[in-house]
Amino acid sequence: MEEEVPAQHSRDGRHVSGRKALRTVLLAVLFHTYWPRRLAREEIIRHLPRFYGSNPVPALYRDLATLTGVPVEELLEPGDPQLATWCVEQRRRMRLAITYERATSTFGLAQSLFSVDISEDEARAFVALQEGFTPGTPYAEAVQHLLQRWQWLFTERSARLAAQKRQRRAQPVHLPLSPVVDYGAHGETIIGLDRALEEAAYVSFAYIPLGHGADAEAVWHEHVEPYELEYRDGHWYFVGYVRDLNTFLDYRVDRIRPGSLRRSEDRYLPGGRQRPGVKIRYWVSPMLARHGSLSVRLREQQVTLLENDQGAIVEGYAKSIWWARRLLLGYGEQVRALGPEKLVEAMRENARAVYRLYEEEK
Repeated sequence: MEEEVPAQHSRDGRHVSGRKALRTVLLAVLFHTYWPRRLAREEIIRHLPRFYGSNPVPALYRDLATLTGVPVEELLEPGDPQLATWCVEQRRRMRLAITYERATSTFGLAQSLFSVDISEDEARAFVALQEGFTPGTPYAEAVQHLLQRWQWLFTERSARLAAQKRQRRAQPVHLPLSPVVDYGAHGETIIGLDRALEEAAYVSFAYIPLGHGADAEAVWHEHVEPYELEYRDGHWYFVGYVRDLNTFLDYRVDRIRPGSLRRSEDRYLPGGRQRPGVKIRYWVSPMLARHGSLSVRLREQQVTLLENDQGAIVEGYAKSIWWARRLLLGYGEQVRALGPEKLVEAMRENARAVYRLYEEEK
């Protein structure tokens, strides 16, 4: 806690009044910053230790009366039936609408004194974010909370504008964030992995390999060094370095048994290990090559256009053979793997599996 600074006094009182004015402004900012959280009086005083002396509660109550124009004893409760009417009156009087919950001895803003005007484009973006970050998408709850805090500041015009954008006649813009599976039960795992990356902490967890049923016996993975957490194609992927195998492994987060993640007290050096990747090479059909540019999906990607409209050769580094196979499968019959042999064989096996699948239908 910062050292308390005693109030300065002068004969004309200007220093004292200036200090009180600054303290009152900071108190108003504090309430706006912490919305929608309610603050206990001890917490408020703790946030402004340099401005409240040895008898802080009476000074705080005087500041609250200055901001609201109402003695603390007469402040409304958060659920008071007259709260909406009072908020309108407080805005007209340019006073803060601060409520006092007696059961918890906490204070909180019922409405912001300031408001934000947004444009039509910003309203479209706001609605797209609200509708895109649904349960299961990356940090959906936290994003929705941030958007709620922003929306709280909207003017009436801005709120109406956002509401209009939700009632489109045409189909709304969709952000490609919708999860393929329900990640509702894996929120704690995702946050835990993210924290492990921040803290450079080893993790252990129970994992059900892909291809096994959800009720299959999980395999315990001990002392895994976190490397990356990524949301791609509707799935959360966790990459870890397994020392015993001297290799990086890709884990689907929804295959980690909920509640099994453990963060170790042991730490590793962040950035001290780099995933080497695998160099791949594949042919691209003339139809794709004619565009003259291909999406950069590989590290150190190089594209060589072939003569006589014969397509192109793409080279670069993928994270792994598994990721390279997923990349090429996305192009369908428009690409053909050329190397390394492990990738070529993986694509052949996939083609054989698809062929057998359709042959069985004859």
